[in-house]
Amino acid sequence: MVRLLCGLVFIGLVFPAAAKTILVHPGGSIRTAVQNASAGDVIVVFPGTYYEGSPGDLNAVTITKDGIRLVGASSPERPVVLSNAGSQGFGIWVSPSDSVGAAAEADAEHPPCATSGAVLSGFSLSGFTVSGFDQHGVHLACVDGFDLTRNVVTDNGVYGLFPVLSQNGAVFNNEVRNTSSDAAIYVGQSDNVQITDNWAHDNLIGIEVENSRNCAVVGNLTSANTVGILIDVLPNLFEKTQQSTSVSFNIVRDNNRGNTAEPGDITAVIPPGTGILLLGADTTMVLGNEVSGNQFTGIGLASVCTGLELLGLSCAGLDIDPNADNNKIIRNRLVNNGSAPSPLPIPSADLGWDGTGTGNCWSLNRYSTSFPATLPRC
Repeated sequence: MVRLLCGLVFIGLVFPAAAKTILVHPGGSIRTAVQNASAGDVIVVFPGTYYEGSPGDLNAVTITKDGIRLVGASSPERPVVLSNAGSQGFGIWVSPSDSVGAAAEADAEHPPCATSGAVLSGFSLSGFTVSGFDQHGVHLACVDGFDLTRNVVTDNGVYGLFPVLSQNGAVFNNEVRNTSSDAAIYVGQSDNVQITDNWAHDNLIGIEVENSRNCAVVGNLTSANTVGILIDVLPNLFEKTQQSTSVSFNIVRDNNRGNTAEPGDITAVIPPGTGILLLGADTTMVLGNEVSGNQFTGIGLASVCTGLELLGLSCAGLDIDPNADNNKIIRNRLVNNGSAPSPLPIPSADLGWDGTGTGNCWSLNRYSTSFPATLPRC
């Protein structure tokens, strides 16, 4: 089923019949191949380590053409590695041309394409290791139809994989690790994105879906993060809701890494040891997950206001509904969560809820502890 979903998204990409294949060998340039490519071309990169551009460049590789397929011809013993040439912000930046450059890239969540209506149609990245960039490993903005498949994304400063204001995508079978100040896999303000069969470990957040609709987080492994999976809505973004997400059949275990979020960010108040957290999210189905060994909570549900209050901030005047409403937590198996003392007014437990929101329900879960002791049934 996972492979079928990914395939369906890829089939939706439309490329010109005359697309050509460009080969990049060690010593060659991925940048040059992209510059020489036309819409829909395939760029095949052979094993080796590539340092693109010059130290201090904003992006190592920038793609503004429709339908580019960037393929690393890698194997476990012979990877294709894109590494930071020195103080570069982004590894691979993919967006319409109006959203490229220092001014356009200064605010990752508010790119110019969001207001101009510009869209890049189709992008595929597979078989790459993207390593050591100061901001994001792979950044997509305003892309319709994409897949990010079989990549290793490691040691990037803020985010690993970052599709924003994009739609009809698949993030499939990647390993993303060592992202210190935010999410390994982030999908923001986007629609119809499948996040499947990934391994996110040793990050602040393993997988985050924010202010998005009709996304699915299915069959992933998140371990050794501060937070395994976060589904949240935040204010001051173009899209104002987080709804209709499936979080199903994931393994979420031992997410007890220390919290290294930027001070003042709402994620800084989330205790280490959080498995799955719904923060202000609506109409989420949390189904059939194996959640174990998370020291604060296995599956938690809370209002954005709870987080803001912990930061000493007011919840007045937000441009979102901060409460989590109409979520269903069903048939999950929770073992040995909530084993450490809680740093918050909410006790540690397998299942936790701050009592806010309406229409939330829990049924047929296997667990030992909950707060409150009795949860509304579906």
